Amino acid sequence: MKKIDCKQLKLEELEELKRQIDDKNIGLRIIQVEGDSASDVYVRNKMKAGRDIGLDIKHILLDQTFETEQIINIINVLNDDDSINGIMVQLPLPKHLDEQKIINAIKPEKDVDGLTYENLGRIISKEEGLRPCTAEGVIDILDKSIGLNNLEGKQITIIGRSKLVGLPLYHMLLEYNATPVICHTKTKNLENYTQNADIIVTAAGANKPFINKEMIKEGSIIIDVSTVKGEDGKLHGDVVYDDVVDKAAFVTPVPGGVGQLTVLELMKNTYKAYNLQKQRNHKKEKTYTKRAN
Repeated sequence: MKKIDCKQLKLEELEELKRQIDDKNIGLRIIQVEGDSASDVYVRNKMKAGRDIGLDIKHILLDQTFETEQIINIINVLNDDDSINGIMVQLPLPKHLDEQKIINAIKPEKDVDGLTYENLGRIISKEEGLRPCTAEGVIDILDKSIGLNNLEGKQITIIGRSKLVGLPLYHMLLEYNATPVICHTKTKNLENYTQNADIIVTAAGANKPFINKEMIKEGSIIIDVSTVKGEDGKLHGDVVYDDVVDKAAFVTPVPGGVGQLTVLELMKNTYKAYNLQKQRNHKKEKTYTKRAN
């Protein structure tokens, strides 16, 4: 099994993406409502990556006085602009806003975060669409480390059932004939599921790291999605890294792990959205031409 340097993987794939984009005019807009300091960091990272690969990328920063319908109005303008290929809303949003209503206002073909109901439904029905970036990042790590064909029959424990990671990832893993199970805050005896798992993907966002070597199988793969700022101001995940690193075959670090690929997948989704829109418009033109004849 190949151990993956997530930062290096991101840089290599962004460079390849830059070559593919070349001089194409691809537009991405990131909408953020101010007030979350962690979001400021994430947006800066996305803006840098977008500029580095040649996207027409702009940051729309809104103050906390904006209401749900006002943000939807902004999204509708972007939906109708053919020069904009991707739209994302940085989460989390302030509590007074209807997060899912805002997300669902984005046209599915421009939903580069993959979080509209239509795109999430496409995962379950195994149809082509835009998929959640963090879940795609996990798939990318598994692909580069053990190969997706080798997921067949693997027991995979997912900790966390969010729409960003756990739920879409569950269905994505089924496509490769893996045997995933989702655990959550109401799961009893969590170690029963982690000790027998070939792969653990944890996105619990725990206040303190809790997955130790007693909870894992020898030679397992552990992908730690969580990024939490501790009382000491340092970032940590759900895994006690130093405790499990010698027992596991591979553990993603925090920071410097899955978060690196979340940015990458957003860029890849934006390019994918551009190509899907181009194909759709080409089909419309052909249909129109046939009717005109």
